[in-house]
Amino acid sequence: MQTHKKTGNEMNIISLALNWYLPYWPLFLILIVLGSAGALVYLNFFATPVYETYATVMVKDEKKGVDESGMGEALQIFPTKNIVENEMEVIHSRKLITDVINQLHLYAPVSEAADFGSLKMHATSAYLSSPITIVAQDPDQVKETGDTDVLFSVNYFPGPNGKASKEIKEVVIDKKAYPMNTWCNTPYGVLKFEKNARQTTDSTGQLYFDLYKTKNLAPTISLNLVVTSENKLSSTMDLTYSDAVPQRGEDIMNHLLLAYNQLSIDEQRGTAANTLAFIETRLKSVRHELDSIEGKIQTFRTNQGVVDLTEQGKQYLENVGTNDRKIADLSMELAALDEMERYANSKDNNTETVPSTMDIPDPVLTDLMQKMYTAKVEYGKLMKTTGENNPAAIELAKVIEQTRPMILEKLRMHRINLEAGKKDLTSTSGNYNSMLRGIPQKEKELLAISREQAIKRSIYDFLLEKREQTALASSSAVSDSKIIDMANSSVLPVSPKKMLVYFAVLVGFLGLGIAYVSAKELLNKKILFRSEIESLTNAPIIAEISANKEDASLIKTGSKVSVVAEQFRHLRAAIALVGRQKELAIKRILVTSSISSEGKTYISTNLARSLALAGNKVVLVDLDIRIPKASSIMGVANEAGVAEFLEGTKTPEEIISSTTDDNLFVIGAGQQKDNSRELILSSRLKSLLQYLSNTFDYIVLDASPIDPVSESYVFSEYCDMTLFVMRHGRTPKAMVQILDSNNKFKALKNPHIVFNGIRSRGVLKRMYGYSYGYGYENVYREKRSRKHKLQHA
Repeated sequence: MQTHKKTGNEMNIISLALNWYLPYWPLFLILIVLGSAGALVYLNFFATPVYETYATVMVKDEKKGVDESGMGEALQIFPTKNIVENEMEVIHSRKLITDVINQLHLYAPVSEAADFGSLKMHATSAYLSSPITIVAQDPDQVKETGDTDVLFSVNYFPGPNGKASKEIKEVVIDKKAYPMNTWCNTPYGVLKFEKNARQTTDSTGQLYFDLYKTKNLAPTISLNLVVTSENKLSSTMDLTYSDAVPQRGEDIMNHLLLAYNQLSIDEQRGTAANTLAFIETRLKSVRHELDSIEGKIQTFRTNQGVVDLTEQGKQYLENVGTNDRKIADLSMELAALDEMERYANSKDNNTETVPSTMDIPDPVLTDLMQKMYTAKVEYGKLMKTTGENNPAAIELAKVIEQTRPMILEKLRMHRINLEAGKKDLTSTSGNYNSMLRGIPQKEKELLAISREQAIKRSIYDFLLEKREQTALASSSAVSDSKIIDMANSSVLPVSPKKMLVYFAVLVGFLGLGIAYVSAKELLNKKILFRSEIESLTNAPIIAEISANKEDASLIKTGSKVSVVAEQFRHLRAAIALVGRQKELAIKRILVTSSISSEGKTYISTNLARSLALAGNKVVLVDLDIRIPKASSIMGVANEAGVAEFLEGTKTPEEIISSTTDDNLFVIGAGQQKDNSRELILSSRLKSLLQYLSNTFDYIVLDASPIDPVSESYVFSEYCDMTLFVMRHGRTPKAMVQILDSNNKFKALKNPHIVFNGIRSRGVLKRMYGYSYGYGYENVYREKRSRKHKLQHA
């Protein structure tokens, strides 16, 4: 017997879950079996195993401790400064991926599948089993097949003894044959069919091919490629590619690495080619000037007869020559400043030829020029793979624009210093020239021409040296990265993960079953669980009575023990316990309910029988005059009863009827008349109950429901206890929720709830042994053997 509300913390969660869901174990078992079967079918027939291919590349990033550009620096060629983060974007670029797709002809994948009539089974890649490879003349102009696979077959040349040879003769598409190794006009574009050099096994099913434009396939390949760096201090890149065919994944990865290295080499050679072009232009100009000066010297010596100079003239000439060389160097530096100023003012951010800073002894200016060149090189790289709106491209353009004014300011300051130095040297040379006025004019003119010749020759020799250095650098260009590990695929597939699939299916189907059971019972607006009654009202629950499909007369003298009989015995004992606890002699028991069909008559009749079986003298009084169900059940519907006594036409002795059960008597409702409703509220009922109290040990009153009529709660004042019946699946939750505030219910004397009609829960509701119902009790159902059933059939 429960005398207070239970809180959620008082109930064992595991036990609650078992009581809630365990009765539906066949449903969960079926769902688990179906889910496992579905997962098995999916893994074996529909899921495509995916393997991962790994590779490692080390980038020569001097900021992170890796710099192998010593050769380029020794040759004074501008080295490219690499950043790992930028290289990760480059290797992931659309250009490289597009090159790989075209090299491996991935735009025309071939698959094979077994056909059963018109049913095509799960297709698998024929990368290693297809006898042919399909090549498109222009991959971006092919007609895409979409979701429709194109069926094709191959015909072989006849071999000896009439057997087919291994040499392919033609490819048949839509009943039209196309020769091998020849460009053919097909409905899908200009294609060529070549022998598959990667074939390792023979195909076992029908062959199909698909066609995709390279630009549309590149994002899919890029999505399967993951490029990461172990940490910020690492200069290595870890590449991972996912593919259903391990060999194809390795081919894609290796070709991508080779294309990436070749791109770096091509960029270095491009830089060297630009430098060579600049040097060749300068050599041509200086060679022409040198030839002109040497012709002047030859003409002068021939015409003037100049052979040698005096020692004094030599000394003056050396001083003047030194100053003139310095002036020439300053002039070259000014010319170089002009080239650098033109380069700095150029708005074109492409990787054009950068002017040489080798004659400018200013490391800051050299670093600024190097910084602008590097930014333009990086910008040019990005422009090959991305658009102008790329964040990296915008950032590089910003760096270029920020560097430009700094370079121009440096050039301006340097120009001022050079012009001042040149002015001083010119002034000094003027002094030396005045000293040379005493030297014969002819010798002076000869020396002037010779001086100009020496200057031009030194420039010419310098340019020749730089040309050789640049040519050597171009021929020895190496990649800015090093492949640490070539592509290698995993032995086992990484997807789908079988255990994860089974676990997901198990969780999903169990969740589906839990959702079904929870929705089935939580969305019900009727009372289903004892816990719901306890949470909605403070009234104690005195007993739980299971549903019964047999006749109303469940308890008979000498009958074998049954579930419901035991529950009524429990109710009988609980009534006695309440009397002892409250020190109250309980004799008059009122049985009522909130609405009809909740089983109050069922409870009252069987409670009366149970009390009588215990040796008590019991009388059952049917006070429900409108619908006298108890009278019908007990067989006194046509006899005089309560109505006749209230009218005064019968005495108590005359309306008491015996039954087939020992110690059990019954008083029927009698014949209803127009004034029966008013008479039942008269004081004669009290006198009847007083008489019965003196004669019987227990009086069980079967009253009408309290909600439709008002008599029941009036009867309660004559009783010692009220049994308020609630029925599983019948009593509305809303009615129980307002029970504590209902004046009629509060007027009942010593009310206790009987939870009636509790059914077994779950799929197998007729199972024997322990079954989980909607109450708290585990009840033991009576086992009946097949022989027993046949005997009572």
